[in-house]
Amino acid sequence: MDFTEYLPGEVTDRILSYLKASELSTFSCCCVTWREISNKDNLWVHHCMKRGWMRFGLFMNILQTDSTTSPKTNISNTSPVFHMYVPEETRLSPICKWKNVFIRVHHLMKNWEKGRYSSNMILRGHREKVTALDCNGECIVSGSEDKSLRFWDSRNGSCIHKLDVHSDTITKIVWKGNCIVTGCADSSIRVIDSTNKQMLMSFQGHGGSVDHLVIIGKKIVSAATDKTVRVWSLTDRKLLHIMRGHDDDVECMCSHGNQVVTGSWDSTLILWDIDKGKFIHHYTGHHEVINCCQFDDNKIISGSADCDIRIWRKSPPECLLVLSGHEGEVYCLVFNDAVIASGSSDSTVRVWSLNGKILHVLEGHLGVVRCLYINEERLISGGDQKKIIIWDYKKGKQLYVAHRHPTLLHLMWVDDTKLITASPERPGTITVLSFW
Repeated sequence: MDFTEYLPGEVTDRILSYLKASELSTFSCCCVTWREISNKDNLWVHHCMKRGWMRFGLFMNILQTDSTTSPKTNISNTSPVFHMYVPEETRLSPICKWKNVFIRVHHLMKNWEKGRYSSNMILRGHREKVTALDCNGECIVSGSEDKSLRFWDSRNGSCIHKLDVHSDTITKIVWKGNCIVTGCADSSIRVIDSTNKQMLMSFQGHGGSVDHLVIIGKKIVSAATDKTVRVWSLTDRKLLHIMRGHDDDVECMCSHGNQVVTGSWDSTLILWDIDKGKFIHHYTGHHEVINCCQFDDNKIISGSADCDIRIWRKSPPECLLVLSGHEGEVYCLVFNDAVIASGSSDSTVRVWSLNGKILHVLEGHLGVVRCLYINEERLISGGDQKKIIIWDYKKGKQLYVAHRHPTLLHLMWVDDTKLITASPERPGTITVLSFW
């Protein structure tokens, strides 16, 4: 007996809404009628929403995102390429949008989990070390000690444009919307239109290398080796504020809302209000340079050469916790709603709870752990000796080493489908690992 013949459609839909995705797939394989009944967006959008995959159908249309990988270039059984077999002649209706999204994203997540990726793209063109990198998903922009900016097609690795607008090493690149902002050791800031690759404006004023940049709305915030933080207007093309407070060079900077936090060689953190152009709070407690920091509405987390990580209450300023355990400088950190992860010169990655408890010590690197990336599914660490490791940070387990990564790395950029690194070697190279 086919129960769907005797029940109203809305009742059948309600029953099917209680099935797991795997059960719904099995149900659809039983017969043509059940396949058609289960081929509905309202059933599959629930499973995408439950897994946090809505962005793939709303903002990044994975249905129109072709794989960047050629199957011929892959080692046997490691190809990340997605193929969906659809008979030329079929009486079945087309797969609904959100089932299609679910199937493709499930395949993508399995690629990350199982280590199915290609590494057939090494981008060559810079004559010196690559010192800055950013990407919008489709195009990569890189800066180098050779003073040039290069734009690369992330799908085929071709250099699509070269721009010479700086007179010294390019130290920082930030890409937001159609706006690319670059900082340079010549103390200048350049603003470039990403669509036509033309320079729109230039800012001068810093007395040292501009090593840190963020874009907040229509403002640029920069920090340089002259110990100052400056706010510039993209609309009026002028300097708005010069903010002073550090006694030494700024080593790290991050933003949240209309505020930025800077960490310095003077061992302090400062929270700044960029609208008013003044510092809000000063945070003291570290004993060495602060290499990294991140913050949200309530807390600031910092890592230092004194081997400690500190969690601060943002306002009123107070050190809430000191996370000790690393035996070397803390070079990088990331956090989400569940955990904090830190990388150190002691070759370990440590995972902490938000209340300061050590959860996992992840070993596998040789040398400094320089880069970290975290999302809901995985933690990725990049370090010396060409090593990139993908971790299940919830279980404290190494999933795999991206062993086909061909070069050393000191910069890393990650999105849902690819992992991009830049080498500190000369001449500079960029490597793209594609998981789709």
